[in-house]
Amino acid sequence: MPDRPSSSLSAARRLLQFARAHWRMALLQFVLAVFGTSLIIVFPGVVQWFVDDIIPSKDIAGIWKAGGLAVGAFFLREFLFYVRTRVNSVFEQRMIFDLRGQLHRKIARLPLSWFDRQSTGDILTRMADDVPATQRVILEGIEQGLTSILQIIISAVVMFYTNSAFALIVMIPTPFIAAGGWLFARWVAPRAKLAREASSHMNSLLHDTITGIRQIKSYTAEDTKQEDFNEASHRLRQSQQRLMTAWAVYSPLMGFFGSFGLVMLLSLGAYGTIQGEITTGELFKFIFLLGFFFEPIARLHGVNQTLVTGLASAERVFKILDQEGEEDLERGQALIRAQGAIEFQDIGFGYQPEKPVLQHLHLTVHPRQTIAIVGATGSGKSTLFQLLTRFYDPQSGSITLDGKDITAYSRISLRDSIAYVTQDAFLFAGTIRENLRLGKHDATEEELWLALRHACAEEFVRQHPNGLDAQVGERGVMLSGGERQRIAMARAFLKDAPILLLDEATSAVDNRSEQLIQQALETLRQDRTCLVIAHRLSTVVSADVIYVMRQGEVLAHGRHEELLESCAYYRELASLALL
Repeated sequence: MPDRPSSSLSAARRLLQFARAHWRMALLQFVLAVFGTSLIIVFPGVVQWFVDDIIPSKDIAGIWKAGGLAVGAFFLREFLFYVRTRVNSVFEQRMIFDLRGQLHRKIARLPLSWFDRQSTGDILTRMADDVPATQRVILEGIEQGLTSILQIIISAVVMFYTNSAFALIVMIPTPFIAAGGWLFARWVAPRAKLAREASSHMNSLLHDTITGIRQIKSYTAEDTKQEDFNEASHRLRQSQQRLMTAWAVYSPLMGFFGSFGLVMLLSLGAYGTIQGEITTGELFKFIFLLGFFFEPIARLHGVNQTLVTGLASAERVFKILDQEGEEDLERGQALIRAQGAIEFQDIGFGYQPEKPVLQHLHLTVHPRQTIAIVGATGSGKSTLFQLLTRFYDPQSGSITLDGKDITAYSRISLRDSIAYVTQDAFLFAGTIRENLRLGKHDATEEELWLALRHACAEEFVRQHPNGLDAQVGERGVMLSGGERQRIAMARAFLKDAPILLLDEATSAVDNRSEQLIQQALETLRQDRTCLVIAHRLSTVVSADVIYVMRQGEVLAHGRHEELLESCAYYRELASLALL
């Protein structure tokens, strides 16, 4: 994978761009790191002072001076470390807040066609795992990496100042350590990315298991799903083992080079002391300085591992942020109040271009009409609603609203003009009140109950001990299917949009509720354009116009009685519905 290093470098540059927005905190971090790290030179100097001056001269007063200097330096260093840690925590969390917010914003604005190609588990992994891994790049890179590099530089400068010849000799292993770190990054980076992808795949399977647990239990597929999960888990284990193998080779090898430098110092230092080339105090000073030199190098091994795996995660995050095709909700003319005149003109569309769902479709809706769309499953009925709301755009033809192509309107104003009850009545984890206010965030108590009354949901909500504040559970699992659908309808009614789309909106309610909802719809549709998709023809016989669809085309349209006379396919659907 020759492009990996440049990809990692690109991800690192992007992270620095995030840091630039908080440059004041970054500068404060740097200043604190410089001052705190510079204090390491005090203790080796104090040791030399003790060995070469205080002990030989038996200077008791000097003990207190030197000891006080060392204690003061240590205290100041740790205090600066405390301040730096606090500043770094705020700095890091602000950066991650920005990154996580940008990722969520991007995901929310990507077109549905992108979600069609992604697994939910992979998206959740990028948000829940890859962003924190990217966070460790910032934390380790700035907190550990910066201070380690500063400590190495300061230690090297003091060693050269003390004895340049000795410094050159004891630093012989340094190029080998640097080369090892560079080779490790190139070797491990592709493996780190594979490990992240394996983790993502396993999380996708886990997400499917949780969301589909009722189907798994009903088909007694627990063992089959366990085998799938074990296979994904095994793949993750193998990728992690390859990573750990690389680390097992790298870390001890780099540790050996550091230890080799220390042995060289002791050997050459002892020889130099015997020969009178350096004092015993200078040798002790060098030993401490070399420890300060190689200790951060050892830390950098761990930082290197974190950076490699973290940058692999950062690439996955930036891959989403760099996705093209983000929906521009604001671009276009504002649709103030739609009249509801809709026309589908020669529409051609397929979720996959080579597999058309709609072909040469024509459909006309007049303002404040109720239009019913019927047909077999897979005939393209729900796709019409997806196109009208611009979740997708047709590959050919056009859709007009009040005489203008809907692409001329901004998406936000277009969707604000449409209340859409989908086939799958989705409720967010939270209360009934919170779910209803998705339709109108500032709705009053009276408006909430009125919407529930229109959707025939008032009775069961009032019967609940917590009323509007009752929890619905994840995806509304604490409510029955019919209750979920009626809450979703109430949410759409609350929006009070001029166009109402109902996709199988009464499929999960009993006959009594269906009759009540039909009565509510009779009132609601007087002031708005209403498009209804239904398999149960009994719910649409009173529509102004019924469009009959088959295999992506409009087969016929007219009123119920007319279609019974003129369309054999509609008569077949009606007979199946016992009409």
